[in-house]
Amino acid sequence: MTAFSDAFRFEVMRMARKEIKGELGTLRKTVTAQRSEIAALKRDLKVLTSQVRTLTNVQEKTDAAAERPQAAQRRSKTLSGSQPTQVASGGLEAAGGKARGGHKSTFSHEALIAKRHALHLTQKDMARLLGVSVVSLYKWETGEVMPRAAQLERVRKVLKMGVRAARKQIAE
Repeated sequence: MTAFSDAFRFEVMRMARKEIKGELGTLRKTVTAQRSEIAALKRDLKVLTSQVRTLTNVQEKTDAAAERPQAAQRRSKTLSGSQPTQVASGGLEAAGGKARGGHKSTFSHEALIAKRHALHLTQKDMARLLGVSVVSLYKWETGEVMPRAAQLERVRKVLKMGVRAARKQIAE
């Protein structure tokens, strides 16, 4: 009787494997198709992400280019004397009253440009006076980058200087 039950059990398992094999084949094909579709979607996502990044950069550059004529108009107003307090105060607008004493202060790139023009300095000379590279000064003046806290202190000192003091310091 054991031989019969073993043969019967073996035959049932063989037939079950045969039925499952057909179903598993279909499932494997479906899984493979879905994985390839996921891979294609990931590639598309990567392309779209890079396009968004590129378009964002282009938009920022376009905004900056549109901002330059406005900055030039503000600069000419500053130079003509319509806003003399900005240069005199050091070009740092306080966010809570005072620019010193632990309060945060913001940097005004227009004031830096106006002071450079008032001192009759080139960007190279102004960069030397501030102790930074010409590229850093350019980025500060365009408003792309803000100076760090240590650099802000130097900017404050330079914005308070007169023409003679600035020329003397550059000559050193």
